[in-house]
Amino acid sequence: MNVLVLTRPDDDYACADVVRALRDRGATPWHLDTHAFPGALGLTWTGPGEGWLDLPDGRLALADIDAVWARRIEVGRGLPPHLPEAVRRACSAEGHAVLLGSLADTDAFWVDPPDRVRHARNKALQLRVARQVGLEVPQTLETNDPAQARAFIAALGRPVIAKMYTDARIQGGTIYTNVLSPDDVTALDALQACPMILQEAVPKATELRVVAAGARLFAAELPHTDLDDASRVDWRRTGAQTLDRWQATELEPDVAAALGRFYDRLGVQYSSADLVRTPDGRTVLLESNVVGESFWLQAHHPVAEALADVLVGTAGARRTGDRP
Repeated sequence: MNVLVLTRPDDDYACADVVRALRDRGATPWHLDTHAFPGALGLTWTGPGEGWLDLPDGRLALADIDAVWARRIEVGRGLPPHLPEAVRRACSAEGHAVLLGSLADTDAFWVDPPDRVRHARNKALQLRVARQVGLEVPQTLETNDPAQARAFIAALGRPVIAKMYTDARIQGGTIYTNVLSPDDVTALDALQACPMILQEAVPKATELRVVAAGARLFAAELPHTDLDDASRVDWRRTGAQTLDRWQATELEPDVAAALGRFYDRLGVQYSSADLVRTPDGRTVLLESNVVGESFWLQAHHPVAEALADVLVGTAGARRTGDRP
């Protein structure tokens, strides 16, 4: 069985355990560094279901690909630096379309199909589906209307956080979640240029990260006493320094069942959800990160093994209609 791994050069920390688990299950993993395509790697499509990839490990026929793990797709990052920026963007876009188009013209099982990932990343959709399946979510407003934002803040009457809809970055830096200060509220006219998500700041006793690998859920928690003030709003600020403080935990049965229904509805095999436990014992879903970072939980849970099982079709796949 051939499993194609779409990845990038700095991703060995995540891929290595899954690749090892795939080999343990008798599968042959093939690495495709998406930075190196187009350019160092070759692709030829000769007709419906026919063609091949020229990879460092050899030539792989498209028809022989049984599964695709779309771990990280960043096509064209390795194009020659002397190319004009407009040309680089055009080549990257064309390479992305050709690569995914050719791979879509196979019978391979995907974790997860790119169009489904784009759909499942929709935060408004996530909140709607979460409510429908019985998960608690924060009161939320998405807007670029300053008057609506101020009215939401006033009506809520308690702290409000602001965050981005996408993984937005400015000058290479992540835009973290922040609690709005009085000065921020005064400056809300800037929303007209860039809409944001406003949510009630849910009181936190612990952070929860829950990984879905097929039908299996793996949960870990981080007490807020282990975080400084800034990281209690968004633990990613000092994420690397907290990784050894996370501990395995169990979800309440009703929350686990609701999360299972949530991912059934979104139709994805892999995702990581951010939830919190409140001081009064509630569990609240903040959002789900399709293709999110979670392989650092391998120290506590067999995430890689569960994902390998899904990819090779031995056990544990979520029912999405892609595989019987």
